[in-house]
Amino acid sequence: MVFKPIPDRTRWEGLLVAAWILLGDGLLLAWALYRPTDWLKFLLLLVIVLSLPALGYVLYRTWSAFSLEYWVDRNAVTIRWANVRQVVPINSIQRLIDGGVSHVGRVRWYHWPAPWLRQSETPDFPDLMLCATRPASECLLLDTGTMVFALSPRWRVRFVEQLQESYQLGPALSLHTNDLEPTRTQRWLRENGVGLALLGIGLIGVLVLFGRLMVAFPGLPNSLPFRYDSAGMPDVMRDKSTLFIIPAVGLLSWLANSLWGVWMAFRKQPTGAYMLWGGAILVQIFSLLALNSLLP
Repeated sequence: MVFKPIPDRTRWEGLLVAAWILLGDGLLLAWALYRPTDWLKFLLLLVIVLSLPALGYVLYRTWSAFSLEYWVDRNAVTIRWANVRQVVPINSIQRLIDGGVSHVGRVRWYHWPAPWLRQSETPDFPDLMLCATRPASECLLLDTGTMVFALSPRWRVRFVEQLQESYQLGPALSLHTNDLEPTRTQRWLRENGVGLALLGIGLIGVLVLFGRLMVAFPGLPNSLPFRYDSAGMPDVMRDKSTLFIIPAVGLLSWLANSLWGVWMAFRKQPTGAYMLWGGAILVQIFSLLALNSLLP
């Protein structure tokens, strides 16, 4: 049986904030597109890029708040939110506690939306997993002896009755409490700190390329020499906008190598992934050297 939690108003707040971020990014993008190429245009685009991780985080937490639910069967209580599954076997539940928990760790700004969906601790319960939409003092607690899970089902009495029925029936399968390894993606992120650093350095290289050119762009002549003859005279002249090919190559290289490297990392081929990510950084370095050689 599936039980929904008490509605959480922060899910609507999360949607509202995400909408405002999207609206702000849209306005900044429109402003940037109508501006001439200069340092301010680069700054506007940089703000948009930097807002994307915040937008993704808010959307993920909002998705978690909307999707939280509890599945109860004769084998386990399965707590689900977003892409996470937390399994609590029926035979591992030692007692039910009706609230009464205080002094839970303070809610931080990064816990919003869904502030009661996180790991925490109290003096009584050093391992407390909040899977709720209300403070722990208002929740139903499942104590397994090693970890306590705080739940906030909307129909609490029916939830307890279903839990008791499942306990009396006994489990049909022998399950173990999982250790909250939610997804393959999160495990990959934990195991690839070096890879994330290389990806970040490559992205910074792309931003440096575009920033270097866009800051210098207003002061450049309309036509620039791209090649010289044997006498040292300009042989090929191009419009200054052609210079954007260089940072574009850096961007495409970073995107292609990043995606290919991530694919290889998921296939347990870290050496190839590191070579691809490192190669993208080398492309940024050589692109920056080429760009500096063409700028006066």
